[in-house]
Amino acid sequence: MPTLKIDGREVTVDPGTTILQAAEVLGIEVPTFCYHPGLSIAANCRMCLVDSNKSPKPVPACHAQVMDGMEVQTASERIKRTRKAVLEFILLNHPVDCPICDQAGECVLQDHYFKFSAQPSRLFHRKQHKSKAKVLGPDIILDAERCILCTRCVRFCDEVAKESQLDVVNRGEHSEISTFPGKQLDNPYAGNTVDICPVGALTSRDFRFKTRVWMLQTERGVCPECSRNCAIRVDTFENVVRRYKPAHNPKVNQYWMCDEGRGSYKNYLEGRMEGPTLVEHGRRLATSTQRAMDEVSRALSGGARNVAVVLTPWLTNEDAFVVGKLLAGPLAGASIYLGGRGPGTEDAVLRQADKNPNRRGVETILGALGLSAKPVSQFTARAVETLVVLGDQHTVGDTTMSELAAVPQRVVIGAFKNAWWDMATVFLPGRVHWEKDGTTTNFQGVVQRARRAVTAAPTAKSEGWYAMKIAQALGAALDFATPKDIFGALTREVGAFAGLTWEGLGDHGQRLGDGLVPGGVGNGDTQGMVAR
Repeated sequence: MPTLKIDGREVTVDPGTTILQAAEVLGIEVPTFCYHPGLSIAANCRMCLVDSNKSPKPVPACHAQVMDGMEVQTASERIKRTRKAVLEFILLNHPVDCPICDQAGECVLQDHYFKFSAQPSRLFHRKQHKSKAKVLGPDIILDAERCILCTRCVRFCDEVAKESQLDVVNRGEHSEISTFPGKQLDNPYAGNTVDICPVGALTSRDFRFKTRVWMLQTERGVCPECSRNCAIRVDTFENVVRRYKPAHNPKVNQYWMCDEGRGSYKNYLEGRMEGPTLVEHGRRLATSTQRAMDEVSRALSGGARNVAVVLTPWLTNEDAFVVGKLLAGPLAGASIYLGGRGPGTEDAVLRQADKNPNRRGVETILGALGLSAKPVSQFTARAVETLVVLGDQHTVGDTTMSELAAVPQRVVIGAFKNAWWDMATVFLPGRVHWEKDGTTTNFQGVVQRARRAVTAAPTAKSEGWYAMKIAQALGAALDFATPKDIFGALTREVGAFAGLTWEGLGDHGQRLGDGLVPGGVGNGDTQGMVAR
């Protein structure tokens, strides 16, 4: 393996490693614009030029591979002058309209200018004007004057989305990004072009002029829109979700997410029902959590023989475990059904046909606790006196819905005013995914943590909390303080999760079975690189 020195520090890396990658091992920053680790290397911006004893001229660190005995300087006087010249050239026709640009606050050009140049402009010519606010597709707008022609967006469409919808047209200072004639930027992953744009050239019509990025608070989450479980950033302002962005996870979604998942946050902002209700004498009345829970306990006190429970594959692993303990304990013998959303679109990039985030986790936990569930489509109201429905993300036909509604006592734990709320004789307000700390398991068995990004209303609780309180009311000793405590118990009792740890999940998660591999790590990707 080649050994080289970068800024006087020695590092040994795998053959084929670029200078940029070797510098990252040492924690040395080499600025870039066109480089993106998830795309092919274009080396056209020249921002990453470095000096090397193997070349008389500066070489692009993103493209040049290391050699044994190489000595690299990333901050020599020549390189400092070169970076200032590159930035000056890039800003030649840039409008410098940062105060009104959506990218301000997370702009790579801003950051690099202040760090590597910060020089007043020497240019007083009339700048070249290009397309302003040009609609490229349903959710993408182009400001061509801001574009630095890094071609990240072009390469993304070609290499990841597999739909060549963008290209560079014209020549010289008239060059700009454009769609092909008669085409729109409307592939299912088009929103990623906004994420990877290093400046404010490509912006989202959904987020445009909505919130300044420095006002946002961010937590890491998991997209619930299919069983892929893409790692995401949940950006909030004033305790309201403003956007999703993909978070890097090499085990699940790399750097990307689909537009279907990206825009889904809006589905959870309206129609929330945050207070418990019950139906008395044909009228729905607001009530307290205690009284609603007393009514549920009374309905279940007769035993499990005439009880049916509809579970959702939207439960976190922790909620599923607590619910499973209730069904294996005080409600042992109850009929169990599994609902959830029906199948949807699937492709070869990220999207899965199963539009439920945690089916594998729920089924694995139920199986380990000796429980089995039938599809909710097989439900019949015969002999059922009490129905408990967890979650309100269920796709059922009219016949099944009629059967469910025929049960005399119907307890629903949900978050929205919809058909399930209408059906409930007792309604308990639940939390949506971004209001929970917990874990999910994707279709490949990767267990990831999602952090709470929004503080729920005090009356809204998780399904696991309700299950624990019901179990206690029925005489069971079931008591957990935090999701972390539940996860610890889960890893001890469910074999597939054995050896996994809350802390070990980190940002990239762990696969089921990772904890049983001697020396296995769930949050790392070994790279064969040693820094000295």
